[in-house]
Amino acid sequence: MVLNFQNTSSRLRLWLDIAIVLGMFLVTAVAPAYGQSRYAASDNLSGYVHWIEMYDADNNRIDPAAENPPPYSPATTCGRCHDFNTIAHGWHFNSVDETLHGRPGQPWVWSDPRTGTHLPLSYRGWAGTHDPDQLGISRWQMAAKFGGFLPGGGPGSSDALKELVKSFNGSEVIDRSHLTGSLPVDCMLCHHRPGSGYSPFVWTEQIEEQNFAFAPAAALGIATVSGTMKRLKDDFDPAAEESAKQLPQLSYLDDRFRPDGKVFFDLVRKPDNNACYYCHSNVSNDSVTGGRWLHDEDVHLRAGFQCADCHRNALDHHTVRGYDGEQSPVDASIASLSCQGCHVGEQAGKPLDFTGRLGAPQPQHKGLPPLHFEKMTCTACHSGPAVTAGISHQLNSILHRLGSHVKRTGQELPGIVAPVIMPAAWETTATESATVQSESPYTPHRLMWPAYWGTLKDGAVQVLNPDQVYELVRKDLKVRRDFTEELAEVKLSLSERAKLIGEERARVKPDDWTEGEKQKLAELEATMRTAQVAERMSLGLAAIEAAFPGTQAIYISGGQGFVREGDIGFKELDAMQLGNAAEPYAWPLAHNVRPAQQSLGATGCTECHSDQALFFNAEITPVGLLPNQPTHVVTSHLFQAADMQRLGLWNEMFAGRSTFKIVGLLALAVTCLITLAGAVSLSSRRVVTHATNDATNDATNAMPQRRGWFSSLIYVAFMAVLTLLSVTSFGSLLQSKPMSGYVLMAHVAGAGAFTFLLVALAGLYLPTFSHADQGFRFEHRWWLARWSAWLLVVGSLAAAGTMFLSMLPVLNTESLKQVALLHRYAGIVTVVAAVLNLFAMACTRFKWR
Repeated sequence: MVLNFQNTSSRLRLWLDIAIVLGMFLVTAVAPAYGQSRYAASDNLSGYVHWIEMYDADNNRIDPAAENPPPYSPATTCGRCHDFNTIAHGWHFNSVDETLHGRPGQPWVWSDPRTGTHLPLSYRGWAGTHDPDQLGISRWQMAAKFGGFLPGGGPGSSDALKELVKSFNGSEVIDRSHLTGSLPVDCMLCHHRPGSGYSPFVWTEQIEEQNFAFAPAAALGIATVSGTMKRLKDDFDPAAEESAKQLPQLSYLDDRFRPDGKVFFDLVRKPDNNACYYCHSNVSNDSVTGGRWLHDEDVHLRAGFQCADCHRNALDHHTVRGYDGEQSPVDASIASLSCQGCHVGEQAGKPLDFTGRLGAPQPQHKGLPPLHFEKMTCTACHSGPAVTAGISHQLNSILHRLGSHVKRTGQELPGIVAPVIMPAAWETTATESATVQSESPYTPHRLMWPAYWGTLKDGAVQVLNPDQVYELVRKDLKVRRDFTEELAEVKLSLSERAKLIGEERARVKPDDWTEGEKQKLAELEATMRTAQVAERMSLGLAAIEAAFPGTQAIYISGGQGFVREGDIGFKELDAMQLGNAAEPYAWPLAHNVRPAQQSLGATGCTECHSDQALFFNAEITPVGLLPNQPTHVVTSHLFQAADMQRLGLWNEMFAGRSTFKIVGLLALAVTCLITLAGAVSLSSRRVVTHATNDATNDATNAMPQRRGWFSSLIYVAFMAVLTLLSVTSFGSLLQSKPMSGYVLMAHVAGAGAFTFLLVALAGLYLPTFSHADQGFRFEHRWWLARWSAWLLVVGSLAAAGTMFLSMLPVLNTESLKQVALLHRYAGIVTVVAAVLNLFAMACTRFKWR
């Protein structure tokens, strides 16, 4: 019995082991589909109160009272309950993933004031940006320079740092990851509650000091950090003896810990607007000089919205960017989270799952032709600051380090201008204008002109690594801090002043100089400054050419390119020689959103359709970094590839649009009265003949009457105009695209002539009663001629009436679409009636019946 019991126990243990193995296999297989199944969740709308223990990067619980304790790690602390690996793969963390492009967005801009460099960078391959890897800028450098405005990861993630480029053009690239480690993902940067004490400014400061691992604790406000990794030499060994004393030291604040060692994390599930603003603020240049109070907030935020209401994300943190046509990496419909999807509920003619969110009002756009929605995005009229004669500058959180407490002038570099309304998809060319995709709608953009050094060979510009450039040109440029300022810095010696205004006057204080003396000295300084800039730039360019034999050194700035000329001079290259190397980088903007009353076109059509319209004629001044660089002012239409000659003709039509509507409606009213009179006459017609000559009257009534030359001219002109309208409209329908350009202009011009010719046609060609000596005599005509004329006039009235109705600000978009269909059907009826009438007239004229 004992033996049998032991055998039974062995079998049970065997089957139990098999079950455990199978269970582990099933869990592993199912885990991808149920990624959150092993993680804790409260699932209560009130949120979870986070009194939690803290762990370091080695997953050891932190003792705040220990000597020199390690910094806490969000990955091990938050990752105990949350799927950290899944979270850290969204748009904010995957900037190095070259397979995810999306719509072009704001680039990283590598700015080096010492060399006058402002270079747009991106790993996503956006046209106009440069890949840091190809320039020899290491992933670690990107993390150190821009990590203060990242929630961690990205180029500073451990996986990205493994792909560091080791050398570039024979030189070792900068990599201090052996000191700093990887850039940790800090959940609290986005999920902290406002007022909780978390400071994104401290996060940025710690990253810039290269204290990567210490940044989460310092920003959370639970610890203070002394020391900086930045001051350590590249060959410093953190594992060596006595090295710990030179590393940053962290001290936890006792009052932030409970006796059991737990810490309160005051967080929110949905990030607050303030968290978004830290990296995504865009303000006009006058806002930083006292004009902030004159600017309005986004209309949605004023209504109580949060950024995350529209810019949502699942656990994977692929935040919805909200532009039309955006595709989510996950299998979820996000169409309703765009402007059009939320307010209109229709995209590409296909209804969405539902119309609008949170009671979003459906725009009426009364009187606005639906064609505008094919040519323009919602943001073209409703987003960004209003277009002004001179496009203004903007400052940006990341590019201009908003958040740091400094005195600003509003002209900080890089120079960003906005809004420039241009097609959403465009490619620059070697000319001053740009070629655009004809189907791409107009969208407001921000623009920046790059500034960088490079080499020119075989007509192609190769961008150089900014750090490498500095080592090559710093001695010749004699610049230590600011390229523009120090190149322009000229100080006259006493002897130089004495030669100009005399030795005695040269020794007095500058405030005591006369205006004439000040002007003479200023002119001398300007002359010397021009010569100094030319000489130093020439020497700097020569140093680059010496380092890269067989090439021509070039400096790009403000849309211009400069090369060496002679030994002590430089010159501007022709635009055709630059290709697209000096063209600006543009990315669409969406905020702040303005209400309907402040949208573009709210005051009338001529806000865009006039020769002075800022939509096409706003001036944009590129920002050049060379002292007194004379940049070329450009106008908006150069970025729109607009045919200004055609636009001029179109604008002339709009100049008398109001008058045309009034006169045209009066003409339609007269036509209606004539038609109504003819209808009344026909309904009560009676034939009165002369008693003295019935036979003659019968013969006269039976014969068709010939029209005079004026009647024939009206008829021919009307048919010619109708032919023009038919060709332009039905031709576009056959091509499955709306009328535009000269075709649309011809159709509009023909429609005006059609309206006024219709009055004469109705009076001359409708079958009516003509006055006789003793009553009314009905004019006998072939029934086909008679009724086709009636059908022609009635169909024309319907076509013209729907046209004028669509021009009045009374119908919304959907109604306008219905009226457009009626207009089309009325046009078909009119064309059919015209063909029948022409046939009847020909039969009568040539006596075929």
